[in-house]
Amino acid sequence: MNGRALLAMALATVLTCGGFSPASAEEGPSFGGGANTKDQWFEVEGILDNSDPGTVVASSNSGSNVEPPTEYVRAPLCWSTTTRSDQSPYCPNDDPIVQYCLDGSEAVLPTWRRTQDPDGNWGPWSIYRDYYCPNDAPLISAIEHEWTQLKPQPSAITLQPNTGWVIATVPTIAMAGDAPRLHSAVLLGANVDIRATASGYRWTWGDGSHTTTTDPGRPYPNATVTHTYPHASDAATVQLTTTWSGEFRINGGPWQPFTSTITSDSDPVPLTVYDPRSRLVDCTLEGVCHLASNG
Repeated sequence: MNGRALLAMALATVLTCGGFSPASAEEGPSFGGGANTKDQWFEVEGILDNSDPGTVVASSNSGSNVEPPTEYVRAPLCWSTTTRSDQSPYCPNDDPIVQYCLDGSEAVLPTWRRTQDPDGNWGPWSIYRDYYCPNDAPLISAIEHEWTQLKPQPSAITLQPNTGWVIATVPTIAMAGDAPRLHSAVLLGANVDIRATASGYRWTWGDGSHTTTTDPGRPYPNATVTHTYPHASDAATVQLTTTWSGEFRINGGPWQPFTSTITSDSDPVPLTVYDPRSRLVDCTLEGVCHLASNG
């Protein structure tokens, strides 16, 4: 593995950890000299983090088959130019680009690098790492965990007729409450708002059939979600599972979508389904009725 591959591996590990610590003399070669090892690149980043913007940090190498002497500096990109010939933290035309992290803090400035040619001259500065936010990944992870653990208030079920019984062969109208659910929390010091919006409904009618729709349903006479029971039943339980899509915002910033969904189950509604056919019955004076005999 060559020096560039080692450097890329080391920086990737550092970025994942979200922080840097200068290496001690016992952990690797002293800064500014010695072999070009992974520990030395860790140390370069550590010293950059503890240096004022615009401070040039040198990494010298010795021996053969190693990277040439390299210098690093942390400085902003500029609106007017994408290259730098200076070693100043300020843009030549006083037009630095400022980027912000999810929590509203300013992103860490880009890292620039230049190498020394064999003739002793230094090459031009080039971008080595762009703006970055070491706290973004942990915050996003905390927000996603909060979302997956939420239990939205289930959608309310409304049926027409709303009598506890319906007639077979006559459409029963169903509707679900679809108001968004809001949740707020403080996560890793950031004020986070989460909004859940109903995006799907699965109705189970209690007769072996179900309906899946994105429509919450509308009342009579503009009904959009209905079910017709084919025959009478003493117990047909209507159940509803609502799928929720979500968005979040940090410290009052713009809403951003979640890539996953969550669900909630509404309280089931028991129904009696009556046969629509008319029948002759015998009733007593007390109102007790039974089917009449055919004889």
